Amino acid sequence: MISSLTAARLWSQQTALNAFKQASEGSSSGNSSSSNASSSLADYLFTSDDDGSDDETSLSDLIKSLQGQATTGGATAADTSEGSADDISSASFMKALQGKLESLKENPDTSAMAESMLAALKAGTLTATDVVSGTQIKAWDVSDNTIKPSEQTSVDQTDWPTFLKEHLERDSTAKYVRNEDSSHREKVTGASAYFGMIGETYYYLSWTAPAATPTDAAQSSAAPLD
Repeated sequence: MISSLTAARLWSQQTALNAFKQASEGSSSGNSSSSNASSSLADYLFTSDDDGSDDETSLSDLIKSLQGQATTGGATAADTSEGSADDISSASFMKALQGKLESLKENPDTSAMAESMLAALKAGTLTATDVVSGTQIKAWDVSDNTIKPSEQTSVDQTDWPTFLKEHLERDSTAKYVRNEDSSHREKVTGASAYFGMIGETYYYLSWTAPAATPTDAAQSSAAPLD
C-alpha cells in the first residue's frame, strides 16, 4: 500500500513541477498540460537556457518515475547498518547526498555550485530539508570519523510549491534568481539554495560559505608578487 507520506510527497512533487515551470517562465497563472516541453524540476533550476529549450527529461517520464516510487514506498536502498537512504538522518542518506554532489560536480553547468556545497558539507554549514515529511538536518561528512552525526529536527510541514515561493528570491519578472555558480538565493537569509532529487525524493539544500580561516584571510590580503 502507498503510505500517506509517500502519497503526499508524490502529490507535492508533481504539483511543484508545474508551479516551478510557471515561475521559471515568468508566468503567474495557468497550468501547463504539455508533457513534451516539460522537464524535471531540477532541470528547470539549473538549465543553461531560461526558456527551457534544452530540457532532457519530460514531465511524463518524471511522473512515471514518481508513480513507481509511490508503489514501492519510495525506498532507494535496502536497510543496512548505516540506515536507509530514504532516512534523512542516516549515514546512508549522507552518502547518497555526497554522491549527488559529486555527480553535480562533473557537470560544467553545476560544477561551481557543487564545489561550494561540498565545502559547506565539510564545514558543517549545509542543511538538508524535506518539508513534506517536516524534517531537517545539518549534513555531515561520513568519511570523517571525527565528526559526530547530527540529529534531525522538525520543521513546518507544507508542500514544495508553497515552500519555494516563500523561501526563494525572485526578480521583477517572477523568475527565481540565480547566483553566479547556478545556485539560487534565499530571499530572507541570502543563503545559497538547491532543490533536486537525492535518490527518488526531492530535498531542499541550503548553505552559507564556510568562514575564512586566519591563514586564508592572510593569503587573500597579501600583496601579489612582482
